[in-house]
Amino acid sequence: MLIIRRIFNYSYSIFFCIFIFVVSILSGLFSLLSMPISPSGMLAFLCMRFWSRSILWFCRVKVSVDGMENIDQNKVQIFASNHSSFFDVFVLNSIIPVKFGWISKKEIFNIPFIGWHMKAQGYVSIDRSDGRKALQSIKEAASKIRNGSRIVIFPEGTRTREKGVLQPFKKGLFHLCIRTRVPIVPMYITGTFDILKPDSLLIRPFQKVYVKIGKELPTVDYPKNKTNILMNDLRDRMVQLEKGMNNRIKRAG
Repeated sequence: MLIIRRIFNYSYSIFFCIFIFVVSILSGLFSLLSMPISPSGMLAFLCMRFWSRSILWFCRVKVSVDGMENIDQNKVQIFASNHSSFFDVFVLNSIIPVKFGWISKKEIFNIPFIGWHMKAQGYVSIDRSDGRKALQSIKEAASKIRNGSRIVIFPEGTRTREKGVLQPFKKGLFHLCIRTRVPIVPMYITGTFDILKPDSLLIRPFQKVYVKIGKELPTVDYPKNKTNILMNDLRDRMVQLEKGMNNRIKRAG
């Protein structure tokens, strides 16, 4: 039975790679072509949402969300989530009801079609190999957010290698958050690690994903020299979201 399951997962992974390649090209192409028609980027955002939802559909992933009322469509917010799988990106793209962008590492912007879409949408890349370039990226991002651009951040900076473990947060992102004076909406995702583990291309379809969205954390009361306090406060909120999520799953099970 285990051998049959492995064969199925490997076969599904091959079809997934083909599917994501095709849908990425189509979505990225339509996204780029939409820019002259929709300079605001709304059509491109819808292309990104279609891209993500079609991938979740192909993998038969069911997403359950709690706390959607904490996203205010009439104000600018920063969305902060834990990060355990690349599927976190697809999940967040599919559930967040407002147009937003990403702060991502520089290498992602070199991916054909996906990277082109991100550049066209004005996403911000961070070059972690150079402190001065990273600081310039943060300043650029803060300016865009103050002018009305919503973003999603992964405070851990990279995907966790251990299921259910929230990694230490990267301090640089909190310099950004304090500079913006924009509230942060904490989120916690569970279930994506089982679909696609870090450093693996093996897809495990038919999984359930749960997302818990918490109340926003204002940043206006944090001075620039108190990034550690903001970082710890956000971490505490995400830990509480994780506990609430686990309790909910246990009751449902």
